Amino acid sequence: MDQRDCLKQQLREALKVVDSCLESVYSGNSHMYRPLAGQLRILLCDTQRQRDNSLLVSAYPKLEVSALAPISWSDRESEHVELRQPPDGIARIAQMPFEITIYSNGLAVSDLQLVSSTLVPIGTWSAQIVTVYPTRLSVFEVIRAVADKGGGSHVDEQASPALRYMSQKTPAGPTYAELFVLALGRLVQRLGEQLYGYTGCRVSAELLTRPAQKLNLIITAHKEWAEALTSGSSRPAEPPAQPAA
Repeated sequence: MDQRDCLKQQLREALKVVDSCLESVYSGNSHMYRPLAGQLRILLCDTQRQRDNSLLVSAYPKLEVSALAPISWSDRESEHVELRQPPDGIARIAQMPFEITIYSNGLAVSDLQLVSSTLVPIGTWSAQIVTVYPTRLSVFEVIRAVADKGGGSHVDEQASPALRYMSQKTPAGPTYAELFVLALGRLVQRLGEQLYGYTGCRVSAELLTRPAQKLNLIITAHKEWAEALTSGSSRPAEPPAQPAA
């Protein structure tokens, strides 16, 4: 077995762990997002001496994945939410690229919203911005904060600012950390299914037949804050962004 085949075998085993973590979450063990973050670090965000050592990148270096939907600010509306203000209003509104589903038993899961027509190399995919609330975070920052300091593979008594922000509860109930990690885990599961031709665990068929609630994270902000949040530049001295829905 050559090195690439060995990496692919290790990848298959790591994907089994992802599947087991998701299955446990679906059974009501919400804390299993923590070991899920540890596996996501191995798969997507493992660096050593500034070298990308991520298992998924190493096993499939030419893999391309659909891009996250862009965070686009508007002075009028975002999806189904209308922003009412004068024509010269200073507020802006945007939807973050993920959707939350709350099932009848209280189980909350989340999924990333992707643009299938835009592909991003797997080696740079985790650099994309997944949210600007409760702070501006890339996929890489989400995974490393939870895995390195939030119990995924290590606990640090000095929580990073990113982890402190993500530890806040969402309107849906779980923390931002839980929902972000779960959305990434569900995406990686789908990638594994496509690469290896298997079918992973799913939310129970019984729950899927019952009514469920869909939620999106929609943010309102001062226009200068909106520009700064999107670009990552220095933020002006204005009130922070606030969730609108």
